[in-house]
Amino acid sequence: MTATFRRDLVAVFPAWITARLLVAGAMLGARLYVDHLHEGERPLQVGQGLLAWDGAWYRSLVESGYSGVDQEGIRFFPGFVLVGRLLDAVLPGGAGVALVVLANAAALFAMALLLRLVREVTGDADLAGRAVWLTACLPPAFVLVWGYAEALFLLLAVATLLALARRSWWWAAVLASAAAVTRPTGALLALAAIASAWQGWGGSPARERVARTAAVLGGPVGFGAFVWWASELVDEPFAPLVVQRELRGDPVDPLRRLLSGLGELFGPDALGDGLHIPFAVGLVGLVVVAFRRLPLGHAAFAAACLVVALAAENLNSLERYALNGFPLVVALAVLVGSGRLRHLVPAISALGMVSLTVLAVMGEYVP
Repeated sequence: MTATFRRDLVAVFPAWITARLLVAGAMLGARLYVDHLHEGERPLQVGQGLLAWDGAWYRSLVESGYSGVDQEGIRFFPGFVLVGRLLDAVLPGGAGVALVVLANAAALFAMALLLRLVREVTGDADLAGRAVWLTACLPPAFVLVWGYAEALFLLLAVATLLALARRSWWWAAVLASAAAVTRPTGALLALAAIASAWQGWGGSPARERVARTAAVLGGPVGFGAFVWWASELVDEPFAPLVVQRELRGDPVDPLRRLLSGLGELFGPDALGDGLHIPFAVGLVGLVVVAFRRLPLGHAAFAAACLVVALAAENLNSLERYALNGFPLVVALAVLVGSGRLRHLVPAISALGMVSLTVLAVMGEYVP
C-alpha cells in the first residue's frame, strides 16, 4: 500500500465512520422501539441485524453454496459470496462476520479510490471530498454497512473507471469482469469503457486496440460467465435473469413506470412503490447533471444503471440499484458545491439514511 493511498484512507475515514455510527444508532433505536414500545409481531429483520434482507441470502450462500439454498438464490451473483467464503476461512465468527467485515472494508477502500478518481478526472479536490461524504451518507448507503454486495461492487466499479482514466486497459478488463461477477450492473461498465477506448482509437497500435477491446468486453464477459454457469447448474436458460424477473416483474418502459408511479405517492402504496418516486425523479435530474458536467463514459454508465432500475414493474430496491451508478453521487456533489446546499444536502441525506435504515429494520422498506 503506497503512502498516497494511505493518506486517502485517512482522508475518507471520518465519512466512513460517521456513516457507521449513524446506521448503528438507527438500528439500536429501532430495536429499542420494537422491544419496549411496539405492539404487534416483532419484525424478522430486527433479529437479523446487519444480515437482514439480502444479507441473510448471502450468508446462506457462503455457508451452503448455490446447491444448498432455494433456487431463488441463483439471482445473487457470486463475487461477494466467493470473497466472503475466503474470509470466512481465516476469520473467527462465522460467515456473517466475514461478510460484514468484507462489506465495511470494501466500502472504506472504495471511498479512498473514489476520492482519487474524482480528483484525477476533475482536478477538483474539494469536489472529491464532497463526493466521498455523500457516498457515505446517501440514504441507501446503509447497505454499505450491512452484509450486502454493494460495497464490493462499488470498490470494483470505481477501480474500473480509475483504470480507464489511466488507460490501463487490461486492468480495466479484469476489474470490470470482477464487478460484473459481483453485481449484474457490472456489465454496464462496458459503456464507460467504450467512451474511453474510442478516444485515440485511430492512432493506437494493433496491440493496444486488443487491450481496449478487452476493457470493453470485460463486464459483459463476467456477466455472461455467471449466467451461463448458473443456467447449467439449475438446467434453466438465463436462470438468474428469470428469477429476478419473477420478483420484479416484466421489463417496462422506464418513463411510463416513472409517470405511473406519481399516482402511488398517495394512498396505501405511499410506503411501497410510492416511496421510490421522489428518489427516481431526483435521480433523473442527476443524470442530466452528469451528462453536462462529468466525462461521457461516467454519465453513460450512471444513466444505464438508473434505466435498468426503473425498467421494472416492482420498484423495490430502486435506490440501492441506482447507487451502483455512483457517478450520480458525484453529480450531486457538483450541485451542492456552494451556498447553503453545501451543508444542507449532506445533513438531509444523512437523515434520509437513518430513516431508510429504520424502515428496513422494521420490515417496511426493501433495501
